[in-house]
Amino acid sequence: MKILHADDHPMFREGIRFFLKLLDAQVTPLEASSLQATLDKLALEWPVDLLLLDLEMPGMAGLEGFLALRRRYPQLPIVVLSGVSDPRVIRSLVDGGARGYIPKLASSEQLLDALRGVLKGEVYVPDAVFVPEGKQTASAEDSGTLTARQLQILPYLAEGLPNKQIADALGVTEGTIKQHLKDLFKRLNARNRTQAVKEARKLGLLQK
Repeated sequence: MKILHADDHPMFREGIRFFLKLLDAQVTPLEASSLQATLDKLALEWPVDLLLLDLEMPGMAGLEGFLALRRRYPQLPIVVLSGVSDPRVIRSLVDGGARGYIPKLASSEQLLDALRGVLKGEVYVPDAVFVPEGKQTASAEDSGTLTARQLQILPYLAEGLPNKQIADALGVTEGTIKQHLKDLFKRLNARNRTQAVKEARKLGLLQK
């Protein structure tokens, strides 16, 4: 079983390598330290059974790197193992197809339990992400969560493309894009495109 851990901190990768051996003696641990190195390693070692991904390593550009990996390898289970803790970002990752999120500060027991669950086909996200303090009764729509389609729209928004061009690029109608933008503005608490891009960058959804 091949598990690729992509993170730019050598000491952290070394620690995870130890836990992967505890997870299963048959694990072949693979490592990468940037988005490009991750793509190269996947191409060289494919098929890979699981990718543990840091959102903040070189080349990732927030969620853009995650989405690029999802597009290139849609069948690859990806678990985000990162220090990013904003619930909106984490929920957006899951909406975008991530098989889980594990905080870097997780205990060894939590890490191993999470990985065992993911390898069985489960999706792992800490309970606190879904019930943030002070938001116990809030709906998902009010929480700032972005859908996978809205995450796809953000880079085009940052480039300043009009609705028609975004619709053509994504293969949907202009009316669909308008509705997505309306929902996106609401979830980011933004009044216009410029403010939406600004808020998305603050959250790490776009490269600054």
